[in-house]
Amino acid sequence: MRLVMDTKQKMGLSPGLRQSVEVLQMDSQELDQYVHRLSEENPLIEVEYTWGASSVKGCKSTQHLLQYAAGPRHTLQDHLLSQLTLLSLTKSEQALAAYLIGCLDDNGYFAEQVEGVAAGLGVGCQVIEAGLRHVQSLEPYGVGARNLQECLLLQLEHSGRMTPLLRLLIEHHLEQLGGNQLVRVAKELKTSLKNIQESYSVIKSLNPRPAYTLDNGQSTVYIVPDVYVMQKNGSHEAAVHPLSCPQIILAESYQDILRLSGDEETHRYLQEKNEQACWIMKCLEERKKTLCRVAGAILKLQRPFFERGQDYLVPLTLGRIAEELELHESTVSRAVRGKYMQCIWGTFELKYFFPSGISGEASDWTPDALKRVIRDLIEGEDKQAAYSDRRIAELLLEQGAVISRRTVAKYRESMRIASAPGRREYPI
Repeated sequence: MRLVMDTKQKMGLSPGLRQSVEVLQMDSQELDQYVHRLSEENPLIEVEYTWGASSVKGCKSTQHLLQYAAGPRHTLQDHLLSQLTLLSLTKSEQALAAYLIGCLDDNGYFAEQVEGVAAGLGVGCQVIEAGLRHVQSLEPYGVGARNLQECLLLQLEHSGRMTPLLRLLIEHHLEQLGGNQLVRVAKELKTSLKNIQESYSVIKSLNPRPAYTLDNGQSTVYIVPDVYVMQKNGSHEAAVHPLSCPQIILAESYQDILRLSGDEETHRYLQEKNEQACWIMKCLEERKKTLCRVAGAILKLQRPFFERGQDYLVPLTLGRIAEELELHESTVSRAVRGKYMQCIWGTFELKYFFPSGISGEASDWTPDALKRVIRDLIEGEDKQAAYSDRRIAELLLEQGAVISRRTVAKYRESMRIASAPGRREYPI
């Protein structure tokens, strides 16, 4: 038997340092739950939130401190049902119309089959059709439609703008209009291109999703930003939002017991809890400082975004922030995880500020920046000779952005911009 001694150097985190790392990584909700759990386990800990010049102790959640200005929710169904009571309907007709309103989808369309609903309710299809007509008489006009064509026709009928040509175009030529085949449609209908263009303008003014004129009933998510950006003396500064960063204070009554206690076991117990509380206070303070430093570095390296808007983000990596702050990249990653920043342009997750660059020579371009330039080029083009995707790629190359025709097409389609034939306007 042979004994072999092998000496290896291992690096590990102490329980205290591990706790510090975990606290840094927590988002505001996780941190809120964590400190309140500690306050239940440790009698010396009290949680305090500061808001403006006031502070609140012992609050179970930051939600108690938030007073939202949002009024009562008013959904599409609520809006339609309130109108239903104004119609001269029998109780059974009103009940049926209310049931059909409940069958509408998020766009305001009737999402069921008339035959299926009729069979389920044990009535004839004509009864369902009559009930649907009552629903379709309500505002916003277009609700209760079974397809896009019916939705557009309802809006024209209620607004008094319906013409035989509009009806014909919507019922039989909508797809061709969507492809900008106006010349072809004019020839098929033996009418002037001007008539087709004018009618198409009317159709484009209609709302294909009538429910979106109202709140669609989805729940609103309120986010308390971890960091907010303010302008001071002409420059931007970042600060940690007070509601996202609870403070721990030591309970005064237990501090008195700690000083006066003569019982050794009680004194030892309170001393342990006191050390735990002090360490957590230190972890929270370090978290706050690190978060502020990371936010400050983002402000510095993404200055064009904060000065000019979302289209001006530049490629950025966690490693670049780590290099700027002389921190380990994993520390930056933990600081960014699940955190949000509020600025003049809105509230964004911190990872939003780390977009990837475009491969190739265009290292200073992000997809959003390229989309902005593509959109600007298209808005400034001669509509009678619209730019092809290849021509747009050539114009981008002149600005130093190396991008293929296929990528131009992908970005254009993601912005819901038609191809060159679809954007072309014809001289009258």
